Amino acid sequence: MRTRKIFLYAAAAVMLTGCFGPAALQLRVAPLGEEVPETIEQHLYVLPQTVLKVEVAYQEVKHVPGPFRDYAERYLGVTEVIRSDFSRWQLLDVQVTSYKEPDPGMFYQVNVVEGEYDGKATDQLLERGIILDGTGMVQEGYRDPSLGAGSIRDYVRFEDLGIESNFEERTETMYKTIVTDTSFVQVPVNRTITEQKSPAMKAREAADFILELRTRRFELLTGELEGFPQGEAMQATLDKLDELEASYLTLFTGKTFGATFRRAWFIVPETGRDPSSYSLGMFSEQLGFIPEGLHEGALLEVLLKPMGKTAMAADHYAAKQESTANNLFIYRLPDVVQMEVMYKGEVLSNHRVSVYQSGALVTAPSR
Repeated sequence: MRTRKIFLYAAAAVMLTGCFGPAALQLRVAPLGEEVPETIEQHLYVLPQTVLKVEVAYQEVKHVPGPFRDYAERYLGVTEVIRSDFSRWQLLDVQVTSYKEPDPGMFYQVNVVEGEYDGKATDQLLERGIILDGTGMVQEGYRDPSLGAGSIRDYVRFEDLGIESNFEERTETMYKTIVTDTSFVQVPVNRTITEQKSPAMKAREAADFILELRTRRFELLTGELEGFPQGEAMQATLDKLDELEASYLTLFTGKTFGATFRRAWFIVPETGRDPSSYSLGMFSEQLGFIPEGLHEGALLEVLLKPMGKTAMAADHYAAKQESTANNLFIYRLPDVVQMEVMYKGEVLSNHRVSVYQSGALVTAPSR
């Protein structure tokens, strides 16, 4: 009998504990600014958005005429020379990277309506990067390695114009009149004049030097030169003769130099499943990147075409995206997007990237 009473007391205690124990957890997730009545506590989170960084490498090839271009055919018989200063530009490479940052239009509040929330479900979503707490710092930048460098024209100089002096001396004969008692007598007087050589004379000297280099190289190859070098010395001598000739030939034919530059753009794709395009600017093969107002060049653009990989999930969870849904977190599945960089109607590069803005809003249980 006593044992039966003890059992009844224990059963009553369990029932009373159940009645006055902790209440069942109830959460309501709502967009920031949409108040939920009778909220015990609130927790903030934000959905990530994808930012695409597009880096384009392009090159300028500068053609600079030589100072003796007008004498190339006369002294060397060379007709293919650069006559004027001009550039050619070309696109070399496209690189695409992506990163996440908070979406300013996707802040949500976790409203605890009843019970106690330990935050474990939120922590799991944060660890997986599905949601963000909004306090993370974004630091993604780009610096053109050519920034601060001089113009390519600064590196194209013709400094070695010959091995002879830039001046020449000539003697002039003048006549000085001397008055005598009976007549005027003209006496010849020689005068030395130093003056700068003309471009034609300098060109002739440079051409003679080129021909002399060719003669020396011929004598080396045929063994006619005294003190004939052997082995590596022979090859080093020939290389130096070739280098000198090439350097002096540019005085007539001109020089061509190339410089590579890079630019970067940050693109935040639009929300939704529709294709979209983004301009990277106008590019000209004669001028490089130019303002869009000029009637020159063609548009360099990015085309984004969502592939709808999450469309089925979006339709399935559409009814659960209401702010009154209890104990459900709202988050977004990234969709696969076909990304093309276009120029003059041609695809320069093709990529497949994951973009949150094109994905579906779905729900996950809070525990």
